[in-house]
Amino acid sequence: MARTILIIELLMGATLLLGMFLARAKAFRAHGICQSIVIILNLAPIGLFMLPAFRKGVVPGLPAQLGDRFHGLTAAHAMLGGAAELLGLYILLVAGTNILPQGLRFDNYKRWMRTELVLWWLVIAFGVGTYSVWNGSAPAVTAAPAVPLQTAAADKAPAKTVTINISNFAFDPKEVQIDPGTAVAWKNSVGRHSVIADDGSFESPIMAPGEEYKRTFDKAGPVKYYCSLHGGAGGMKMAGTITVK
Repeated sequence: MARTILIIELLMGATLLLGMFLARAKAFRAHGICQSIVIILNLAPIGLFMLPAFRKGVVPGLPAQLGDRFHGLTAAHAMLGGAAELLGLYILLVAGTNILPQGLRFDNYKRWMRTELVLWWLVIAFGVGTYSVWNGSAPAVTAAPAVPLQTAAADKAPAKTVTINISNFAFDPKEVQIDPGTAVAWKNSVGRHSVIADDGSFESPIMAPGEEYKRTFDKAGPVKYYCSLHGGAGGMKMAGTITVK
């Protein structure tokens, strides 16, 4: 999903460039349609993916961990992205409606639109950096260790531990069978990922490369789980199943 969002944002940036050339060619109606579509459609990835991922993966570490690349770069990208979207909506309201009072309107459209274009591509540059940090294999400088949720059984030394490796973007193995009382350790090697049960019975923190989350399973039956950033309940995309015999 993160890669898809990045591609969408790059296409939107290219579309804004196209809109600039349309304005220079004095095709102002096509220019307005082009820019309006980008600004309005951008609300969808912001609301459906970016804000939930930021709230879940970054906000818990703020402001204490702003000094590391993951939190600092992502927070900067979020602030610039929010400013670009708000500025774009403001320009649309001034250029395409009569809603705003005269005191809040402007006449120099070229200056404002150029500012928006520069800001948008700055956001894309930060977005590329954010994508590399979220999905790269290098560990964060001061990433907080993942603290597993403990159960009563987890306090005892388990008879056996099964390891599930996490990479971009899969659990390996995706399906495992274990005996009751077995501990499962999810070890993250690449990117930022989490482990959350479909039924909400357990949830790990967002794990950086090198971190792990461990939980012991006692109740027989299937346990379905997924990555909250790259998967979904019901086996969607980055998901897996543990079957307790």
